[in-house]
Amino acid sequence: MIKTCRLHSFAAYSELFKFQDKMSNQSNQVSLLNKLITTLYDGENGYKEAAEEVSNTALKTRFLNLSQQRYDFGHDIKPFIKSLGGEVDKGGSVAASLHRVWMDLKTAVSSQDEESILNEIIRGEESAVDTYREVLADADFPVTARTTVSTQLSKIESVLADMRKLESVA
Repeated sequence: MIKTCRLHSFAAYSELFKFQDKMSNQSNQVSLLNKLITTLYDGENGYKEAAEEVSNTALKTRFLNLSQQRYDFGHDIKPFIKSLGGEVDKGGSVAASLHRVWMDLKTAVSSQDEESILNEIIRGEESAVDTYREVLADADFPVTARTTVSTQLSKIESVLADMRKLESVA
């Protein structure tokens, strides 16, 4: 009887630890996905600001399209956060304000120098790529979330390559 009781207690503790580990893992995944949301929010606003400041119509259109892309990327990630039982950050956290690479864009656009704007966009995109890679390396996401994040990363890397080409001719 005592042996059976101990086995049941051990099984209960084992299940409790598995549950706590799962909850901790989900919390980490939510945190990492929210980090992407913040990065996307920064990119969306950075591209909007850049579009307002450039005179080149093609660049303005490109920046507005990229701003919309980042908005859409964020909305693609939000369901994964909710399915993990998390709350979506609204982009206004203290950590977000400390890590906003796009804030340097304000300085660049004040001179309305398109080359400076492209340089800041490249810095922002490099930061976004780094964040995406960090998130993909650190989390064991469900397959659908990992696929979405990987696809977004590929698109951001493509934009970064395009911006580098634009910068070299500017």
